[in-house]
Amino acid sequence: MKNIIYLIAIVITISGCASNTPPVCYNKAKIFNAVYDIAIFKKENEKYLAGYPFHTWADKSQFIDTSSCDILNP
Repeated sequence: MKNIIYLIAIVITISGCASNTPPVCYNKAKIFNAVYDIAIFKKENEKYLAGYPFHTWADKSQFIDTSSCDILNP
């Protein structure tokens, strides 16, 4: 019984942290004077579903370069 409880807890933890879909494109963002490529998984209404492994919605204004994603999703 304990093994089943541990197994369920592990499965729930892993499924909440991982995404099966690859990123669509990458935007550039400046964080503490360094430029990073941020994984983008979806674009809706000038907002991007960004980040890995935890996703969050980000406005276009939070990125310094969105050209690679804008070409794919006009």
